[in-house]
Amino acid sequence: MKSILLFIIPLLSIAQTSNEKKIYLLDKKVELTAPAQLVEMSDQMYKLKYENRPRPAVALSDKKGEVSLIGRITHQRANESQIVAYKDFQIAGLKKLYPDLKLIDGGLKTGRGKKVGYFKFLSQAVDQKIFNYYFFTVVDGEIILFNFNCIEKLRANWENKSEQIVSSLTIN
Repeated sequence: MKSILLFIIPLLSIAQTSNEKKIYLLDKKVELTAPAQLVEMSDQMYKLKYENRPRPAVALSDKKGEVSLIGRITHQRANESQIVAYKDFQIAGLKKLYPDLKLIDGGLKTGRGKKVGYFKFLSQAVDQKIFNYYFFTVVDGEIILFNFNCIEKLRANWENKSEQIVSSLTIN
């Protein structure tokens, strides 16, 4: 029995690492880790959720489309000192689109030597509330924006995972 346990325990640690995957952008200058449950979003699902918006560099979701991670290279010129102003600009724009927007948290984090702006909010979709977590940084003088979202009933399961995604953001 002990020999079986000694064999299984190493397999479990390997399985845990396979629960995540690395995502790279801009020739591996940008790296982050996401749960393996998030897979490439189909074109059909992307059109359903985001209509006619251009497809971003990263478009992941769970199989039901209840959880998503989007990553865009915005081509908006900026430097790190402008991240807080960019956060405020994004919130103001979203409040115009979603008058019911309920801001939960926001600010500036420093992780892995890079400033990362972020804010979390709830918004109303057609049939339910959505938890959103926007985070962004500057790479080569341009803003890269990520949006994690999930339906509110899954927030308890996914908010910590979204924090881990944000914490994993690395600029090489």
